[in-house]
Amino acid sequence: MDAKPKSGYITEVLERHQIDDKIWNDFIASSPQAAPYGCTWYLDVVWPGWKAIVVTEKDQILAALPFSLSKKHGITYVFNPKFSQYVGLFFGNVEKKNATLTFALKKRLVKAIVAALPSELKVFNVKFAPEFDYPLPFHWAGCELHTRYSYWLDNQADKQFLFKNFEERTRTYINKAVKTGLVVASVENIDAIVALASERNTYPLDEALLKKLWTALRQQKTGTALEVRDAEGRLHAGLIYQQFQHKIIHLFSAFDAELGNQGGMSLAIWKSIETAGPEVKIIDFEGSMLEPVENFFRGFGTRPVPYLQIKKNAFPKPVRWLME
Repeated sequence: MDAKPKSGYITEVLERHQIDDKIWNDFIASSPQAAPYGCTWYLDVVWPGWKAIVVTEKDQILAALPFSLSKKHGITYVFNPKFSQYVGLFFGNVEKKNATLTFALKKRLVKAIVAALPSELKVFNVKFAPEFDYPLPFHWAGCELHTRYSYWLDNQADKQFLFKNFEERTRTYINKAVKTGLVVASVENIDAIVALASERNTYPLDEALLKKLWTALRQQKTGTALEVRDAEGRLHAGLIYQQFQHKIIHLFSAFDAELGNQGGMSLAIWKSIETAGPEVKIIDFEGSMLEPVENFFRGFGTRPVPYLQIKKNAFPKPVRWLME
């Protein structure tokens, strides 16, 4: 749906081939919601054939919502892409001289994007960045707003200061891992980490997609993979993370539950923290609503950071569960 209101704002739905990579990626990089998940090279992997609703003024992007339509049993839906903590709506430079004018503009932009969502869309389930702060037009359009949590660690140059602020159990695991001879090494090939995850996970893992994403991360020179092994060469844990602007983002991890009490996963995470440079302000552990995971992340001195999952299901309640 295209619209050209008198205000000068233009709302368009752009197909992938209509989106200029540099213009789009520069917009994402400068957005308050900046995240690698919104870059063209990332979306091309996790959401093939994606498109975007874009609101511009004088050829400047003010807001954009990338999305990818899927169909199941004739039902059109949008689900959050795999290996992407959040995508959602990105704002450009919308700051005005006071908060009232800024939020008035945000309201107009978000309403325009909501109105431009495809009419055939029956199910919408997307996670939005923590910095996205104006979801009300989605609520007014019948969407549900659910709060989820990520876990962030504020990086410090003094790594020993950070280590001392870990919970005692976390420090104990890391020290135990070192004393028992576990070694962390950076690797180019993630096959062993993926294999470990496939063996131990209780949910299906899209191995091909993860490997394709890893190739993209290496091409962008933003990805790091760590393996933790013992003297016998057994793989205790693996961690894949990426750096984007001032953040390190933990993307994927796997560990051998039978060897878990030896601290391999804790050692891998500590290595990602210990080697983070001064340009890194935040280490994002990504999120989980599971209490055991929250307990583990909290042991590293992280703080919970809320973000929104915005959902809409146009079907009657008795059949909604089919698309959840």
